Amino acid sequence: MGERSRWIADLDALPGDAPDLADRLLRRLVDAGIVVAERTDCVLGDVPGGYAPGPAAGSVVMGDPAGFPDVWPNGMEIDVGRGAYYGTMREDDRVRCPHCGAWLPFETVLDAVEEWQDGGPDALVCARCGVRTGFNGWRWPVPCAFAELGLRFWNWPPLSDAFVTGLAAWLGHRLVAGSFGT
Repeated sequence: MGERSRWIADLDALPGDAPDLADRLLRRLVDAGIVVAERTDCVLGDVPGGYAPGPAAGSVVMGDPAGFPDVWPNGMEIDVGRGAYYGTMREDDRVRCPHCGAWLPFETVLDAVEEWQDGGPDALVCARCGVRTGFNGWRWPVPCAFAELGLRFWNWPPLSDAFVTGLAAWLGHRLVAGSFGT
């Protein structure tokens, strides 16, 4: 089985606010029983562990809550700091300018995204109309988000719209949700 992650990115979290928001969000999810409070080795990557599914994890996913997978990795990680969240893309996918519709191949955008993750600017300049637009303003072929705060759920079933909408309302922020992997 390939690894799959579901993600939710907060488009409105500011760098200085993201750590506090992450703590508050974790407390909310632990209190609701969606994840457990103890950090364990249940996620991929170089994070210091994640949060395993709690007894109510099935209540925030689509499908049969009893069918929640018991695989590794299966936890939730919280990312604080610049993060790029996107679904599976092909080399020939195109990113479109929101002003004139001109497109860039996804692979050419990757350098700008990597530069942003290292502290660079959050924008692409359209070669046709010359307008500089933040990454989140471009039209991506799959859900994409560039954010200071994100949640990643490893090998969870699809997250319910009600869960994502509820978190957005609680935070008072715009959230984007998507998935990556096989």
